Amino acid sequence: MGSPPPIVQYTVFFVILAILIYLLGEYLAWIYRDQANSDYDLPRFLTGLKRLDSVFTPIENGIYRLSGINPRREMTWKGYVKAVFVFNAFIWALLYVVLYFQNGLPMNFVDVAGQSWDLAFHTASSFTSNTNQQHYSGENLSVFTHTFGIGIAMFLTPATGLALMPAFARAFNNEKDPRLGNFFANLVRGLVRFLLPISFLIAIILMAEGSVQTILSGKFTAETFTMGVQNIRVGPHAGIEAIKMFGTNGGGINAANAATAFENPTPLSTLVLTLAMPMGTFSAIYAWGAWVGNRKHGVAIVAAFIVIYMTLTGVAIVGETGPNAAMQVQENGLTVDQSVGNLESKETRFGPTASAIWGLATTGTTNGGVNSMHNSWTALGAFSLLFAFATNNISNGVGTGLLNILMFVILTAFVGALMIGRRPQYLGKKLEWQEMRYVFVVILTLPIIVLLPLAHAVVYQPAVDAMANPGFRGFSEILYEFFSASANNGSGFEGLADNTIYYNLVDGMQVLLARYVPITAQLAIAGLLANKKISPESRGSLDTETPAFVGLLIGIIIIVSALVFLPALVFGPIGELLSGGI
Repeated sequence: MGSPPPIVQYTVFFVILAILIYLLGEYLAWIYRDQANSDYDLPRFLTGLKRLDSVFTPIENGIYRLSGINPRREMTWKGYVKAVFVFNAFIWALLYVVLYFQNGLPMNFVDVAGQSWDLAFHTASSFTSNTNQQHYSGENLSVFTHTFGIGIAMFLTPATGLALMPAFARAFNNEKDPRLGNFFANLVRGLVRFLLPISFLIAIILMAEGSVQTILSGKFTAETFTMGVQNIRVGPHAGIEAIKMFGTNGGGINAANAATAFENPTPLSTLVLTLAMPMGTFSAIYAWGAWVGNRKHGVAIVAAFIVIYMTLTGVAIVGETGPNAAMQVQENGLTVDQSVGNLESKETRFGPTASAIWGLATTGTTNGGVNSMHNSWTALGAFSLLFAFATNNISNGVGTGLLNILMFVILTAFVGALMIGRRPQYLGKKLEWQEMRYVFVVILTLPIIVLLPLAHAVVYQPAVDAMANPGFRGFSEILYEFFSASANNGSGFEGLADNTIYYNLVDGMQVLLARYVPITAQLAIAGLLANKKISPESRGSLDTETPAFVGLLIGIIIIVSALVFLPALVFGPIGELLSGGI
């Protein structure tokens, strides 16, 4: 029996995703109800979740006692920024030490060497910023590094993002009150109630499907059909894979990432992992509406970004279920059958449709996990991946993704109000030049840190020499590399020899700027809005629940993304497509 038709796979995926977004959104809204200063309450059929308080509260209190955290200590936006920077600096230092000295640390079963200073800088910066871009093969890390370095960071960095959401919600729920809550208490709450339990469930499913989970050995020795011996790297695959996908991390134990059976053994595991990427990010968008007392507004924002996501996923499926124009179909008497689509660098267990859906789940979030090699995609498929980057990853990442999305929402509310001659206002808070300047800082950060280094890299010979392909595809390799770093994504187009001092330093700086410049600006916005009074909505207020608002939001996202990045895309996938896909 063959795979279901593409339209069936596409439909089933998005139907399941919609159900999970609703359920997880309600659950996430409940987790941070008090922290967001919201009067939210669970729907009647989900009130049983409140019993989990008796399980989670003692764990959280134990962490508070051990760490010395006072969860009732309130922070202003400046205190919040300081806490984020100090905590993340600790994660960076931990990672750098573990990576650089891993050859002398325990559980190094296959004697891997420590990373060079520049590679350790890039890797520590990448995993601290929740980007998880790899300039190394996953097999070059020890079990200790994966478990107690990379694995810990994979939980703490998305928890950092989660901790920002209730602070931003307070900006709209507070009435002239600069207090945004406690960063560390919010971090612990998101970690204990959201990331850990759901990742545990995903890991159980992966192990049931055959994924490896061990910290007692670093390799599996097998005899080949030619009577040879092959050493295959093993480690805590299921656990790392679960948080890697749900925490919008990326970064696999194996170089081939989720294309390997140890990480992703079956079509069912592929479906679970593909859903894990967007369900956390979109559920946060839904939870936003619940926190601010307007579920319909949350649904409207989800709808806007789902439309973009579904459209680009459809483009990717069309591209990858079609033939690859760059492939030699007939050579030396051999014929390649492309009737099933572009199977180059794809697992036959998944096929082109599941691979395309996964690819947009990856670039539609800040997740670097892949189950196919993107550099072997068609020009149309590659365009869908890169345009998802241009929108700043559509739904973006866990926690920080909501804040990035709200920058476009606030911009839309500002422009929409001016278009109809109304005072710019969003959720009862006036929008003035002070807030809008920070909104533009966030929106312009991505193009600045992508396009300026790109302009240098395409004329700097050592950077050009790293390309595996000439012409449009080679340009796309560098564009993808800088998009991946600057959009906090981490996935790779491959083909680019990026483990050089040049790319390690440039990408290492990009991932840090892309993470912490927006966070600082967004918390500054929260501080400004929290100090304002709440103005009641009136008949003259812009309605943010209507299809018109959804359409305007989609239009602004597409227009801004296209205006800024269209020239670069023309020199990359669009140029390749117009030249016949070669």
